[in-house]
Amino acid sequence: MCPGAAVSGSRRPGAVLLLLLVSCAPPGLAQSQVMSILSGTGQVTSADLPAPEPLVVYLRDAAGRPVENAIVDWVVVELRSDNSISTPIATHAALLQRDGDVVSVNGVSAVRFLTVAPGQYHVAVRHRNHLGVMTAEVLNLTNIATLVDFSNPAMQLYGTNACDNNGTIRSLWSGDSNRDKQVKFQGSGSDVDVLFFQVLLAPGNTALYLNFISQGYAQTDFNMDGLSIYVGPSNDRAFVYWQIIISCQSANCILEEQIP
Repeated sequence: MCPGAAVSGSRRPGAVLLLLLVSCAPPGLAQSQVMSILSGTGQVTSADLPAPEPLVVYLRDAAGRPVENAIVDWVVVELRSDNSISTPIATHAALLQRDGDVVSVNGVSAVRFLTVAPGQYHVAVRHRNHLGVMTAEVLNLTNIATLVDFSNPAMQLYGTNACDNNGTIRSLWSGDSNRDKQVKFQGSGSDVDVLFFQVLLAPGNTALYLNFISQGYAQTDFNMDGLSIYVGPSNDRAFVYWQIIISCQSANCILEEQIP
């Protein structure tokens, strides 16, 4: 799911270079329920992305299928120091490839922090509807690209239960539709409630059907298939439910982002 990074960046004194890998498909779910953020289906296009975000271009083969280096979404990469761990010293918008590589906004190069001096830093990654993660220890970052593989269970993360982890691959928790740094299935502030109203009030759903399928780039598209579905096959509500149940055996469980 997340093969070795195939991106590179030129060396530049006084800059920090990163090669990043992430995965956002909860590995504990049944295969039929899992749709990784990394496996774009073509139902979301660059035209669906908000204008302020980096331009996203889908790369396809002759048959129109996404290739491994297709850009499927954007993320934000942060650097933090031990002296001020709660505050980023630098942030960088970056693009997420289908195979899990996180690359610069040109879609190819390593993520480069031009104004950050080489040194010891925590690395954090945030995504629009997944809980962000951060390295537990500072890494020695230089102008030679450093691989940071968040999908590797051996990578030590800050906090507890920061990601889904099946022992083989680690994945970001999905479902933070209201951006409160929690994934919550039921109760006050539930992310599923946001999905409910996204579907109920979607343009075109004049009959207010709960089985209406809302298409496009949305916070409520938890499984990243380009659709927001409340009930029915491949619905996003069940995606969050099983993720929480498998994690802590209770639908009342709240998954919390561990970035300080």
